[in-house]
Amino acid sequence: MKVLLVDDHPLYRQGLRTLLESIDSIEVVGEAGDGTEALAMADQLSPELVIMDITMPGQSGLEATRQLKEYYPQIKVIMLSGYADNVFVDQALKAGAEGYVYKDAAYDEISIAIDAVKKERPYLSPAVLQPVVKSYLQSTPEEKAISEYDKLTDREKEMFMLLVRGRTRTVIADTLNISPKTVDRHRSNLLKKLGLNTEKELKEFALNAGLLDQA
Repeated sequence: MKVLLVDDHPLYRQGLRTLLESIDSIEVVGEAGDGTEALAMADQLSPELVIMDITMPGQSGLEATRQLKEYYPQIKVIMLSGYADNVFVDQALKAGAEGYVYKDAAYDEISIAIDAVKKERPYLSPAVLQPVVKSYLQSTPEEKAISEYDKLTDREKEMFMLLVRGRTRTVIADTLNISPKTVDRHRSNLLKKLGLNTEKELKEFALNAGLLDQA
């Protein structure tokens, strides 16, 4: 796997590079000191993975990751950070990062994170996972439901609102200008995405999210 290292501290990069080059399947193809340089090098070197510091002078790792994913969505990103706050984790994942490694533990965890990302699995350091889980567990049912609803596509949200309004299969098909079979498929996918089994559960979900009054 071809890797590009991005960090504004040369000594830290050197240590990480030495570690990565000890792994047979890894080839470090370049190093960058900021987000702008990283984007230019990604265009030249075509890495498969970018290991990116979250905070750097100039263009931050978050902004660089957003642009990297926009232009080169196939490139994986593991974010390095000295912050274990769930706010930073959330921002990194929304920017498109597949992994988030706490910098103090990077030397111990980076090979594990790379292996997870190679297998198309997200990776979060245990140090950052605890506050993320705690935040999730402390959120209200309404907040959890809204969070799940926000992940739906625009078409899925249309389907959602029609279903909780009690519209029939035929009416939904006419409204969305699709076939009844397509309605069935969208309905099935929608329920699966929300972890639900029936339209009754869907209405309960809408109540928890505070959306049913809008229906």
